[in-house]
Amino acid sequence: MELGELTHLEQLALLGLIQFIGESNREVTDEESDAIAAIVSALGEDHYRKVAAEADERFADEEALRNYLQTTGRQEARDLIYGHVLQVAMGDTIQNSESDLLEWLADQWDIEVEIEGEGEG
Repeated sequence: MELGELTHLEQLALLGLIQFIGESNREVTDEESDAIAAIVSALGEDHYRKVAAEADERFADEEALRNYLQTTGRQEARDLIYGHVLQVAMGDTIQNSESDLLEWLADQWDIEVEIEGEGEG
């Protein structure tokens, strides 16, 4: 599955999460910028802006986002969304608020998270 195959509701989930991650950071790193640019490219700049504006309006706070995420998406789409959001979050040090949301989301969406290199040594 590719980002362009996400439904509108799944795109809202993705961009709501991306905005939450963005608001948690003071500065955007090159890695975060590259990860976001890939999403913009996949969705198209105009469409990205439209959905991002809708997500911004719809998710006034983290609770609203969490409530929405509980019922959104097919499992394949959830896996894709989570992977892209994790990539953005890992562009710098993951903040506590990001970590809390990502752990909660992995549990809600039944996603097993494996970080490459983790446990090696």
